[in-house]
Amino acid sequence: MALVSALFLIVLVLGVVAVTTQLTVGNLRQTGDTVATAQTLALAQGGRNFAQSLLRGPVGTKLSDTVTDLAQRNVLGNAGTWVFSKGENSPSPDPQRVAQNMQTLAAQLQNSLPGGGCYGPFTVEGGQTLSVRVTFTGALPACDGAVAETVSIGVGRFISGSRNSTQTYSLPYVTVIAASKGAARRTLTVSGEYQFDVGNGSFARFALLTDIHQQSDRAAQIYFTSDTLFNGPVHTNGNFAFYGQPWFGGAVSSSGVTDTGQRGAWFQRTDGCGGRRQPACTAFRDVADLSPTPAYGNAVPTFTSGVDWEADEIELPNNSNDQKGAAERAGILINGDATVTLSVGTAGTEIPGKNGKKYQAITVNGTEYRAFEDSTFYMKSGNTWRVARNASGQEITAFNGVIYASGRITRLAAPARTNANDPKTAPPALAAFSEITVAAADDIRIASDLKYEDDPCDGDLRRGEDGQVIVPNCETDPLVKRNVLGIYSSGGDVLIGLGNTGGSLNVPRDVRIHATLMASVGQVRVENYATADCNGKVYILGGVIEKTYGPFGRFNSGTGQCTSGMQRSFTYDQRMLNGLAPPYFPTTQMTSLLPSRRIIQYGQAEQERR
Repeated sequence: MALVSALFLIVLVLGVVAVTTQLTVGNLRQTGDTVATAQTLALAQGGRNFAQSLLRGPVGTKLSDTVTDLAQRNVLGNAGTWVFSKGENSPSPDPQRVAQNMQTLAAQLQNSLPGGGCYGPFTVEGGQTLSVRVTFTGALPACDGAVAETVSIGVGRFISGSRNSTQTYSLPYVTVIAASKGAARRTLTVSGEYQFDVGNGSFARFALLTDIHQQSDRAAQIYFTSDTLFNGPVHTNGNFAFYGQPWFGGAVSSSGVTDTGQRGAWFQRTDGCGGRRQPACTAFRDVADLSPTPAYGNAVPTFTSGVDWEADEIELPNNSNDQKGAAERAGILINGDATVTLSVGTAGTEIPGKNGKKYQAITVNGTEYRAFEDSTFYMKSGNTWRVARNASGQEITAFNGVIYASGRITRLAAPARTNANDPKTAPPALAAFSEITVAAADDIRIASDLKYEDDPCDGDLRRGEDGQVIVPNCETDPLVKRNVLGIYSSGGDVLIGLGNTGGSLNVPRDVRIHATLMASVGQVRVENYATADCNGKVYILGGVIEKTYGPFGRFNSGTGQCTSGMQRSFTYDQRMLNGLAPPYFPTTQMTSLLPSRRIIQYGQAEQERR
């Protein structure tokens, strides 16, 4: 009996221990599951914000590319019509036609997204993972273990706007955010609409555009060489010419209508040519010769984003009526010639209510102006600051950023460098909030560095010592960094001052110009390029649009060394691809996406799986 009692007690104790252990393990497992569930919920909530950033950033870039492509293919309407109801002159667009064209937009946009709209999975601290699926068509792609599926989604619609200006449309979307840790998985399904503005495409979106790809005398072709680097859209209405290995990081297009009158490009090779029974060193290659590889011997350009040899012609404007009209209404209008100085300052007590506020300083023919971030605009009269007035004598309640001269702008400049040999010491010409266009009916001469206070790029486009192309990191969102400058001559040249007897008319060595430069009937060129001593490089952050290709300098063909003038270094301002443009800058009459984009969230549904 004693033995049986002892055995019974042992069994009882073991049973109690087993039950206690099971309860403890269960509690621990439940606690672990609870922690994992809480962590995935927090990660999913954060992923919702990440998804919104994707919509504003990378997806917005794809939307811009899609709108541009549809406009170039004549699917969308241009100036004077409804963009998504092409050809209609009614007071409002046809909702059914808008819905159909928005479905076309949605389908092409969806196909352009990575994995058809799959971002991730991304590994987060603590072994957690996050993925985001985006759809504008209702088709959710397979991503991070999820299967492809279809969700309910509405159709695009017109919101507001007029045929001759900006139009606002809405494109519905659904995002599915999945957060995981171990077996715990939390999913958020968010529905909403993507509101965006479209308008006439600005010439500012081009890194380079030429109407005739030759110099003004048409004496010879302008060859792109291995030193030629462009990381933005490049177009000519004529024919390009290639030598060596030029590099293009953006879309390239040629119309072939202004130079030879036929589609194709010139190539100059140096390997095995020119001798008896050997190919010519220089040859014109038509479209058939350029497919599939645009090359001729060792003349091999690199087109990382494709090339179109049969693009439509893009006509350049031949006047500056829009810029003049804008200056008359709410800008600065100068009758005749002008000198213009741009700088940045901070107000004291001289203007009531502006103490400590940063301003954009503008001096025109000795008259001082100040524009503040809230668009208030003042001019100095004697020793007193007062609200500036327009050409009709009315007070300017909001400065529109346009400075226009009916003659020449003989000197456009900013304050000088504190160290003449160091471009980094050049004070900014444009305040971080400033958006300015300087326009003239005749020549415009740049005579100093013109730098943004808020530089969108961390360096220059260049080749490394190993020959590899080094592309700088540049801001792409025009709503993050806003300062932008346009310089437009409608009847002359945009000159980079060099070799003038007046020192104040010449740029410093290795001048930095942050701006988009345009000469619609002339050139962007260096003055006295054939006679002035070498003065380093012209570093342009922005783009160049010109009638004919302007010369910058001359070089020894054997050594590549400068013999006169200046060299070129172009870096494209990537914000222009997302719709940024200087105010009232000339447009191409082709629809493009504008910078303003709004993400409207309707609601969300949560789902938990363990």
